[in-house]
Amino acid sequence: MSGGGGNDESTAFDLTALMDILSNLIFFLMASFGAAVVAVLPASVPTISEGGENDTARDMDKVTVNLRLMANGDTKVTVANNDMLPEELAPYAKSFGGVEGKFDRKNLNDHLWSIKEKFRASKDVIIVPDDDVTYEYLVEAMDTARERHMVVDGTSVYPEMFPAVVVSSLVK
Repeated sequence: MSGGGGNDESTAFDLTALMDILSNLIFFLMASFGAAVVAVLPASVPTISEGGENDTARDMDKVTVNLRLMANGDTKVTVANNDMLPEELAPYAKSFGGVEGKFDRKNLNDHLWSIKEKFRASKDVIIVPDDDVTYEYLVEAMDTARERHMVVDGTSVYPEMFPAVVVSSLVK
């Protein structure tokens, strides 16, 4: 026996519980911080088409309509086209005031119809609602942009206006 009061056993640490806690913590952090904000930004993107034209917004008879929906019923309409000057598109930008939280569906539909009459090849509309806009309000705006109710020879018809609807959000 040697002096010094020690025994020959070395101290071993069991790190299994610590590693289990750390792996759970890392998984939790990755899951909570790994979420990404997805938003649609209006941009010209190369596409393949049969006509040989690779940019869908290059036609002079085609525009992309943007609708900005506010929770109080206000609606702002703008149009975009890569080949036209902003001065040429400015007459089609318009704002509609809401009444008691409801938007002006008839005037919005009339204005969108006037845009469709001018730019016949247009099919795209991007709707950007505020965070407080209700689902019902959003669906009603989509329906207003898609078709127009008309009566022809006593029969109701629904000509197509902007069937390609994209719902987006503002990047904050």
